[in-house]
Amino acid sequence: MLRPRCSREDGAQMILVQTIATSWTKASRGGRLAELRSRVSKQLPARIVDDSAPVIWHAVEYSERNDFAEPCSVNSTTHMPNNRFGCSNIEIELRQDFAVLTYRYQTGAPARRFFDKSVNYLPPEHSIEVVNNRWASIEYNGRCSCIDTGNWWYEHVVVNVAVGNPVDANVFCTSTPIERYCQLAKLL
Repeated sequence: MLRPRCSREDGAQMILVQTIATSWTKASRGGRLAELRSRVSKQLPARIVDDSAPVIWHAVEYSERNDFAEPCSVNSTTHMPNNRFGCSNIEIELRQDFAVLTYRYQTGAPARRFFDKSVNYLPPEHSIEVVNNRWASIEYNGRCSCIDTGNWWYEHVVVNVAVGNPVDANVFCTSTPIERYCQLAKLL
């Protein structure tokens, strides 16, 4: 059950992180399944599990196992190992009154290469400072492979981050982000 609002009694800001991860194999690369995959929402109502927690992580996963019809996994927690929130290319730096959402390319094919006007290589990176009563989003994709088996799959990840007191569980669906950054490559 979604709670409509959460508010910290001590006045400190709350950070709400929502990750929406979609994974698929070559079987869903084109045709009907690709069309169904493209319909996966990029923002959902959040599940807030603890009104007093400084950080809440709402993780949603979609897969071709059920034709992307509904999430195969939905979890909400206040425990985040190393502020990575289950994402290989995203970091979230938690501050007292704001959060810094950063895309930093580390894994996934094809390799991301950026160059400045002088044709010097720049590491693919983009940061957004998410301030009080606002939210931002970063979206990326890639082809990944298992080091042990060599099996590969595709993934598309959207990370939405809101800061506020209170944070509305519907914030991602009812308001506009301060910035939406996309790092989407053509996946072959």
